[in-house]
Amino acid sequence: MLRLGRRSLAAVRYFSATAVAEASKVPAPSLAPGAITIATRKNTGTGKDTLGRSLLSLVYTKRSAVITINKWKEEGHVVRKYELNRIVRELRKLKRYKHALEVCEWMTLQQDIKLVEGDYAVHLDLIAKVRGINSAEKFFEDLPYQMKGQPTCTALLHTYVQHKDSSKVEALMAKMSECGFLKYPLPFNHMMSRYISNDQLQKLPGILQELKKNTSPDIITYNLWLTTCNSQNDIITAEKIILELKKRKVDPDWVTFSLLTSLYLKNSRHEDASLSVKEMEKRVSKKSPCCLFFNYQSLYKSWEKRRC
Repeated sequence: MLRLGRRSLAAVRYFSATAVAEASKVPAPSLAPGAITIATRKNTGTGKDTLGRSLLSLVYTKRSAVITINKWKEEGHVVRKYELNRIVRELRKLKRYKHALEVCEWMTLQQDIKLVEGDYAVHLDLIAKVRGINSAEKFFEDLPYQMKGQPTCTALLHTYVQHKDSSKVEALMAKMSECGFLKYPLPFNHMMSRYISNDQLQKLPGILQELKKNTSPDIITYNLWLTTCNSQNDIITAEKIILELKKRKVDPDWVTFSLLTSLYLKNSRHEDASLSVKEMEKRVSKKSPCCLFFNYQSLYKSWEKRRC
């Protein structure tokens, strides 16, 4: 079950990392009917490629995203910011961080593209992944004052958490509190993830209390909390968490029920485990990460052993 706990935490981290991008991005305008999408060809039978297809086809890191974009423009195509933002998200999902960073850097040089805080937050996160924490800090320091808000500070906090720089994490959280940047759960989720990774579970009640003073927990908060219950085999607290989650009208996801199923199996509550698995299956989609397969496989094997 230790492996299962690790996979569950990995799943929570997946959604936490996704939340960084989701919280920092600016909603893109909806496409008009028949518009070209970034990842597929236009459905007209012409086989015409899009900029997204061209950039996503750059499998080798030595190939340049900048050259591809410039060539696209030279061919007379219009390059739109919302398209580039979607391409960056796709590249991030594929862990093609270098090319995603090149797209961000290209946008910063275009006078006709207006960047907002969310764009700089994604840019900072990519710099940290490609060039390291020092370069990310330098990027943040060089930002205009008006761009050093919630999104970019949260991206920098995430970088510090990923690099396990405790002193900088604590200092930045304090500064964000002073500036009133802790009005949503993502920074606290980063802190919870850090404490769980460092086996500092005694600090979780304090950060949860602070979170609830400033804002409301989201599903990632509850999943991280359930992860600690799983590691401590604390089914009583886990069930209280589920009740609180329902009371606050937060929708559980497959990670929630995966963690709950694991706890039920540990405590030989097979009927509850069966119901929990069914709830988990309802929430599975084609977009669920591959760790779900291994999680489900581990649950099934554990279930079979305990039934025998």
